[in-house]
This record gives sequence, C-alpha cells and structure tokens, in this order.
Amino acid sequence: MATLLLDHLRSVFTGPAINDLARITGEDIAHTQKAIDGLLPAITAGVINQIATSEGATKLNSLLTTTSFSTDPSVNQLVGQDEHRQKAAASGNRLLQQLFTDRVERLPEVIASHSGINTSSASTITGLVMSVLMGFLHRELTTQNLTGSQLASMLRGDSESVRSAIPAALLPLLGWFIGGDTTRLATPLRTETVSQPIRNDQAAGTPWWRWLLYLLPMLLLFLLLRNCGKGDNKATTTTDTTTTAPVNNGAGAAVTADTVASDLDGNGPDSVSLNKPEVRVGVDLPGGRQLNVAENSFNYSLARFLAAKNGKTPKVFTFDNLTFDTNSARITDKARTNVDDLIQIMQAYPTLAIRIEGNTDSTGDDAINDPLSGERAEAVKEALIKGGISADRIATRERGDSKPVASNATPDGREKNRRIDVIVTKM
Repeated sequence: MATLLLDHLRSVFTGPAINDLARITGEDIAHTQKAIDGLLPAITAGVINQIATSEGATKLNSLLTTTSFSTDPSVNQLVGQDEHRQKAAASGNRLLQQLFTDRVERLPEVIASHSGINTSSASTITGLVMSVLMGFLHRELTTQNLTGSQLASMLRGDSESVRSAIPAALLPLLGWFIGGDTTRLATPLRTETVSQPIRNDQAAGTPWWRWLLYLLPMLLLFLLLRNCGKGDNKATTTTDTTTTAPVNNGAGAAVTADTVASDLDGNGPDSVSLNKPEVRVGVDLPGGRQLNVAENSFNYSLARFLAAKNGKTPKVFTFDNLTFDTNSARITDKARTNVDDLIQIMQAYPTLAIRIEGNTDSTGDDAINDPLSGERAEAVKEALIKGGISADRIATRERGDSKPVASNATPDGREKNRRIDVIVTKM
C-alpha cells in the first residue's frame, strides 16, 4: 500500500542518492542502503506515534508551525554540498531531540548496529531523513491549510502501512520509539497455524469396516491412474533434462537436471495475482515467530510446504510480489518486506536450502536480459546473506528466457515470465 510520507521520502532518497551518501560518508553502499531502508519507515512511524497522545500531537503541530523550513532539499544539495548537508543533518537531529526528548540518541545506534555503518554516519543520515520528513509535513500543513486534527488524521491513515514497511529484524528494537506492539503488526490478523495435519481414520461412532468400504474404490482408481500416467512422466523428465544450465554456489549437491515448474509448482492455482484483492494472514513459524503475509503468496505457500514436513524436493515456488527497479538488479523498497519474510522462514528452518533462479521474457537483447536475470537472482541471495542466512544454503541460476510459464505474445504473459523462482532443494 502506498503512503504519502514514505513515497515522498523514497523520491528523495533514491538509489543514486544513496550511492552518493555512501561515498560521502565512506560507508559500503549495501550497508547504507540497509540503513536507509530501516530509517525511512522507522522515523516516519516514530513521528506518527506522536499523535497517539494529545501532548505529542500538540508538540508536533507546534514544531511544524513555528520552525523555519526551507524548500525541500534536492539530491545534489543533500550529498553534493557539504555545508548544506551538515546544516540539514543538524537541523533534523535537533527536531528529533525536540520532538522525542528522551533517549533519542539511541536511534542512530540501533540503525548502525542493524545496518553495519558507523554511528556517526547513522546520525548524519538520521538527521537528513528527519529534516526532509518534517519539511514535507510543514509544506503539507501550510499549503493544504490543515488543522491539527486534520494533520493527525492524515498521519493516522499512513500508520499501518508505514509500520509494516519496517524490516522485521529492526522492528523489535524500536518499541521505545514507535510505540505499540513491535512483535507483530498492530492490525489484528487472522492467525493460521501451519502444522502437519493429524489423521483420525476411526471417527467416533463409525465402524472401521465402513471406512474400508468407502476407501477401496478410491484406492483402485488411484492405482489405475498412477499406472496410466507413468509413461507420460518419463517422457517429460527425459525431454526436460536434455538442457541444463550452470548452478552457482552450492546449497547442497550440484543439480544436473532442471526442475519442471509445471509439475512442481508450489504456489498452486490460488497464488496471489495482481487482479485479486490481497488478504493478509498471520502464519506461525517454529520458535514462536509469526509472519504477516498475503494469503496464497510465495511466503505463505512456502511456510505451509515446510510445516507439512512430508513434501518432496525439489519444489518450485515463484517469488511473487518481488520487484526490481527498471533494467536493474536493485530490489525495490516495496518488495523488501517480502524478502525479510523469507529470511525469517529460513531462520526458522535452519536446514532449509534453496536455489534462486532468474527468468526473463523473450523480448529485447539476450546479451542484456540473460545476465540481468542472473544478477537479480544474485541480488536476492545477497539480501538473504545480509539478513544472516549462510551463503552455503543458497544457490543461484541464470535462466534467461529458457523457462517461460506463459506466452510471450501478450503483456500479461511477458510479465509472468519475468520472475524469480525459488526452488527448495533440501528441507
């Protein structure tokens, strides 16, 4: 779900801006990106949390109406002019101190620990984000002639989406700052515990021999169908294994044969599509964790498959709701939450090993498309590693346009073919 505040911050802190910030602060680009990914929703959620009390709402409104704000800084001003950057960062940190007063210095420390950048750099970036956010709120307040209650209503409308954008690993560390229950989203969820079903073949009041009479015809039909389909299965396997592609990095033994997506599709016919309304549910994981995921999505289906414990591998799942910047291997901010959910699943199942396969459609130049599919698979792997998953549990493969799942003759078909598949190779 789009949010007014986060969308504005992301329009300022773009990929090129983050690269420049990393260069200016002397930090690794990936670590700086991780810091920004956490800071944008965290600071926004903290500001929104101020309206939970009348005292906080009054203080926020007072700061926005009495502070002298300049126009929104450009990317060049933020990272290209040292004096302007220092002034904006100092102003933002001062506003942060005035608004929160207590323990606010902890925020850069938490972000530094989470992302791997040093505390000084985290403090600078924190101040910049706060400066841009408050400047935007001041502009909205004045140009829209909002009252204090109207401002609070606007912020309250963004609350759920902003909190859900905070990386899962960072959320438990921010309770003092953003308020509320940081062990899960504030919105009540329909909880679905995914556990292996328990069979009860002898229901109370039903003699066992009646069950046998019911099951015998079904068993005979099953055996008949299985024998009829053996020849077809062999032909499919033989055809599919005539072409193989290199597998990078491990995650168990090397794979010499391709998986057949149509036979091993883990998402199933009810998987999430752009045309279906998204229903979010709570899914319990081993160890007491809970995910808030879209029903029938990739992470939902994967969690159910792993909980059943009796599934066959390899098993193919299409990573829906995973998007990248155009012609880039950079995962979009909107998709980061879905990657974080996969990290939690892999942490909950420490023996799980996967292979990530990048796929494209057949349009454009193969010399560009094929390497990009591999780079995107590697980008997902790198995100998992940064989330604490061991590299030897993750393999990657560049598929290009060799494994279409739909016709490339239509826009919808091409969109389906541009995808990331995650194959469970070991449970």
